[in-house]
Amino acid sequence: MKLRKNLKYLSLFVFSLLLITSAEWVSLWSNRSIFIDKVITKIEFKGNINTSSDDILELMDMRPGIQLSQGLLNADMRALFVSGFFYHIDIQGEADGDGVKILVLVKERPRVKDIDFIGADEVFPSDLRDKIPLKENEVITPKKVTLSKEVILKKYRDEGFFLAYVRFETEPVNPETNTVKVKFIIDEGEEIPVSKINIFGNNEIDTYDIQGIMDLKESGIIESGVFKESAFESDKQKIAAYLKSKGYVDAEISNEGTNWEIRWENPKKKDKRVVIVNFKIIEGEQYFYNGYTTNHDLTIAPNGMPQFLNKENNPIGTPKEEWSPVYPVKFLEDQFEFAPADVGEVFDETKFQKDRSSINEAYSAKGYLFAQVIPRRKVVELSDGSLSRYENCDKRGNPDAIADCNEEYNRLNVARLRKIYEENPKLRGKKFIHVDFTIRENNLAFIENIIIKGNKKTQDRVIRRELLFKPGDLFNSSLVNRSRERIFNLGYFKEVNFNMRPGSDETKMNLIIELVEQPTGTVSMGGGYGTITGFSIFTQLGENNLNGSGQQITGRVEFGPIRRYLQISWTEPWFMDKPWSLTLSAFYSSRTLFVGATSITENNNQGIKEVASYERSGVGVSAGIGHRFLINWTHFHRYSPSFFASTRPTSLVSDQVLAEVDRGWQFRSQLTNGIAYDSRDNIFNSTQGFNLIFSVDNVGQFLGGESHFDQFSPILEYYHTWFDYTFFGLIRKNALRRWRVVQQFRTSSVFTFERTPKYRNQDKERIPYIQVQDRLFLGGYESLRGWFFDDKYYPDEWKDGAASRVLFTSELRFPIEPSLLWFVIFFDAGSMYEQINRAVGERKEFFKNYDSLVATQRSTEPVETYLFENYNSFGKKIYDSPLVVNDPGNLVLSSKNLSMSNFRFSWGFGLRIQIPVLPLRLYFAQKIRYTGVEDRPFGLYPDNNSFQFVFGIGDMRF
Repeated sequence: MKLRKNLKYLSLFVFSLLLITSAEWVSLWSNRSIFIDKVITKIEFKGNINTSSDDILELMDMRPGIQLSQGLLNADMRALFVSGFFYHIDIQGEADGDGVKILVLVKERPRVKDIDFIGADEVFPSDLRDKIPLKENEVITPKKVTLSKEVILKKYRDEGFFLAYVRFETEPVNPETNTVKVKFIIDEGEEIPVSKINIFGNNEIDTYDIQGIMDLKESGIIESGVFKESAFESDKQKIAAYLKSKGYVDAEISNEGTNWEIRWENPKKKDKRVVIVNFKIIEGEQYFYNGYTTNHDLTIAPNGMPQFLNKENNPIGTPKEEWSPVYPVKFLEDQFEFAPADVGEVFDETKFQKDRSSINEAYSAKGYLFAQVIPRRKVVELSDGSLSRYENCDKRGNPDAIADCNEEYNRLNVARLRKIYEENPKLRGKKFIHVDFTIRENNLAFIENIIIKGNKKTQDRVIRRELLFKPGDLFNSSLVNRSRERIFNLGYFKEVNFNMRPGSDETKMNLIIELVEQPTGTVSMGGGYGTITGFSIFTQLGENNLNGSGQQITGRVEFGPIRRYLQISWTEPWFMDKPWSLTLSAFYSSRTLFVGATSITENNNQGIKEVASYERSGVGVSAGIGHRFLINWTHFHRYSPSFFASTRPTSLVSDQVLAEVDRGWQFRSQLTNGIAYDSRDNIFNSTQGFNLIFSVDNVGQFLGGESHFDQFSPILEYYHTWFDYTFFGLIRKNALRRWRVVQQFRTSSVFTFERTPKYRNQDKERIPYIQVQDRLFLGGYESLRGWFFDDKYYPDEWKDGAASRVLFTSELRFPIEPSLLWFVIFFDAGSMYEQINRAVGERKEFFKNYDSLVATQRSTEPVETYLFENYNSFGKKIYDSPLVVNDPGNLVLSSKNLSMSNFRFSWGFGLRIQIPVLPLRLYFAQKIRYTGVEDRPFGLYPDNNSFQFVFGIGDMRF
């Protein structure tokens, strides 16, 4: 009976085992004893839609070929749940011979398809989208939703909307993609103004002075006075810093009594809420400056060498008398803002912190990032008893004590303090601070790792290739700062921040690059205007960071009554991951050219004109390469073959143009070589630095074609910040540091020299080596504001264009809103020149015989010639004789003629409006003439002294 019962249980066990093992898959978690210690043969995944199998496998430690263990199963289950990607996970197993196959069944949390902010009117949705942790194409978790709501509310509180409310909603999940659209529905409430700011505890510093440095303002006629919690917090720091800068080193803001509260403006009506702000100050005593002492820490290590002095200049065995710091004390003291002569001045904590930082900055530039500057303060009271203590050192019995006392007497400037005591009784009893700086140079800092965060689209290599250092390099603060500027100048990021973290040992550090990306694709429509090119409309599509690779592709279509243009271009800035760029482009252009305009009336700037014109069409391609070297240098090379034809001439064009029309399509072959240097801090809104470009164009000659000349084009730009709106620190408001008054100096010249063809003869009179299309013009928004390209004050030769041109401009820019609007005052100068060998045929004879022709005219018709040279047809005096203005001797390119008297000048003022799609330039320009008088070098033209309105769309300056 007992045997039968045992057989029954045994049969039941075997049946159950067979039932379990015969199933295709069983849960490992509930049947782990069957599969534990077996070798994993295969791992499969099921249920994942948006998370790839490879990504899930990366979260796990299981791999084919290793033995399954209970610890491995537990760890992988935990890792998958912690990832937050799944709300249900089951790991199943199936017998596979002697091993086990693993099946991971998951149910994914939905991912975000779109995020909408409903009701966000006072805060930009893009700002909210950047800050919340919930991102598009990421998994929705309750924690992310809660944190996102908190971030949105904090943003509104910072902006003054304390009554804002946020609700979160989702649309139904798309079962095919497992994605969902989410909404943050925002009730912004209203802004709450500051009714009153109360400041307590300040006995010496005036309340109005404190309020002047604060961001928070009381609401009134001028100030909106909106309360922002972020401003309240920053104002606490500003007030404390301001007090410390006035010598109140112990000043602080008391937590008890410093607060804000919302009240009804009228408790009876309860119709409007206001904020009352209170700041409680603990002022403390005022301190005065008593000098610095700077020394290197020469503490001896067990090996007999200085423990904290640099090891590079002081290897083991260096005699003590030859110990050498990185910087001598005199060099460091020269960097300080506080000077020895300032003893007795108020102790400015801000200035002290700058002096301390100047030492760290100097060491960082040499790679000593771990250098320590240890300040020790010694307070001396300006009293007779305190000073006498140091003045009577010889009364101390111990020789060592006498020596120490004498050292302190000199170090603490006691003689100077005694003089202040005698001459300034008001300072008696005040406390003077002396600071001893002890410098520990420590080890050189090497960059161990470079960690990049925040680049969701841009590939790491695009960022790393802009860095001027690599892991293992010595830290150099100047290279780090320039690298940050180079990354920002890519235009892919709106924020680029570098942070440092300790490395694996005392000689290493990790550099963290934190980025905030911005859109890099451009789809824009707009218009352009230029004095010569006229109005045009354009459509431009581009991507400046194609697939995050840094490649640029743009297409542009432009159409107008004077100019038609089509171009497509592609640029790889780092070809084969080397600092070589490759650019390919193709274009079609058609442009109406106006030449030889003849005025019917006297005032040819405003009068009726007979205009001669023709069209110039072209098609071509170009291929260029560039190479960046050193830090800020680039050399570039470009070949541009093209075909041009002149068509549709009007009746008044010259014979030269008609001959050009008869020739039909002509080949033009151009090779450009150049070098550039660019150290601008921000290429989009420069405030300092240089931009230098020198290029040489070889057209025709050995390259073939009908045009034959060499063209040299030097460009120099320099940006200088004179001051910001803190006015050298007089206004203590950090936000005003962005408002920088910047001056741009720019000169751009083009010198064209005619050459001869190398492969065949070419009739220069029939086919000029420098054709009409290659001539340069002067005037209008593009080059010389306030002047027309056929201005009546120009030599006649300039009106048909010239071979060489020299331009200069200077703009002083005052920001009205630093990223959008500037008020501008400018000064422009320009001149054009010819090569005498450009004159052929009849023009050559005219140039050659001009002096004799003028002499003959003056002798045969003296009265008429005198009136012609000195008065216009209205009888008004003119200062420049037309015969002198048109003298070919003054038009020839030579060092003698590069003089002020041959230039045309203008000045004016206006606005720069930097709208991304449609940058506008609105100027009022006035012509001015060079007088040559030392105390008044410029004057007005008496018959034309009005301001000319100059309007431009787009940056088309020379």
